[in-house]
This record gives sequence, C-alpha cells and structure tokens, in this order.
Amino acid sequence: MSNNLSMSNRKAHQVLSIFAGNLLQGAGFSLGCVSLWFSTQPTSVPIRVIAVIAGYLLIYFTSHASAHYLVGRLGGIMFSHYSVGGSSHASSYPPVMRQIFERLPFLKVHTNSQSLKSADSTAQALMFGAGIVSTVVLSSLAAVFAFRADVPGGLSLLIFNVIWQASSLIAEMRQGGDLAKAAKAFRSS
Repeated sequence: MSNNLSMSNRKAHQVLSIFAGNLLQGAGFSLGCVSLWFSTQPTSVPIRVIAVIAGYLLIYFTSHASAHYLVGRLGGIMFSHYSVGGSSHASSYPPVMRQIFERLPFLKVHTNSQSLKSADSTAQALMFGAGIVSTVVLSSLAAVFAFRADVPGGLSLLIFNVIWQASSLIAEMRQGGDLAKAAKAFRSS
C-alpha cells in the first residue's frame, strides 16, 4: 500500500505540512459554521443564500481529511503531510462532473506507511471510515440546520445533500474507496 489514504490518479497541486493542513481545515470549518449562522440573520435573500451555500461547501471540503487525521492519531497512526488536489474518485462521476472533480481543491492526508502497517486493524478501519462518515454527518447537519432555520433554499439544500451523500457513500464502497478499505481492515482483524 502506498503512503496515502486513497488510490491516486489524483494530481497534487500543493503539499502542506500537517500543522498547515490542520490549521487550514480548522479555519475553513469554523468559517463554514460562521457562514451558516450568518445565513440565518435578517439580511437580503441573495446574501443569505450565498452564505448557506458557502457554509455548506466549507464544511463539506474541510471535514473529510481532518476526520481521517483525528481518528488515525487517536489510533496511533502517524501522518506525513497533506496535499491539495482533485478527487481520488473522479472517475466515478459522469464526464462533465469528472473534469470538475479532478480539479476541486480537496485536502488529502497522507499516512506514514510504516505507522499504518503496524497499526491495529481496528484503528486502520476506523481511520479509513472516519473521513466519509464525518463528511456525511457534518454536511447533513449543515443542511438540516439550514432547513430548520428556514434559510432560503434550505429545503433544496437538504434534498441535494441526501442525494449527494447517498452517491458519495456508494462511491466509497467501491474498490479503493475508504469504506471498502475500512471493511477490508475490519475483516482482517
């Protein structure tokens, strides 16, 4: 296995230290939460819609790799760096979406291969599964928040989120996906 979390035809555009990656993700997640809160404030409808979309996207983009890192570290797995680049599952999407997802700025955390190999299989499974579970749960909470707060477009966001997260879970169950890796690690324990 390579020293990263996903199969990779993915082109890294930037390499970041663990500290910089964690700082970027923490700041992005915090900004996403503030943006969601701002979408509930009495301002114009277009500003509220932009705020809810920005908040949702910031939470979506910053929750995956950080969950791998946090759960992995709790399980004793060491990481070497982050990279920024397109989705490692871009080939799962139809042609137009594929080109978009190859270029989106997803953060990816890279494991220390020795540390990953020596980690308990349960720790490996939890670390692999944490990214998609975190993304689904936190993005869904953001969409439910927008809907419950009566943010303009909240219902549309909630419906989009359900469809999007269901397709993400299916993609992660395919060979090379994080859920497939988690299942494989659980089976080996």
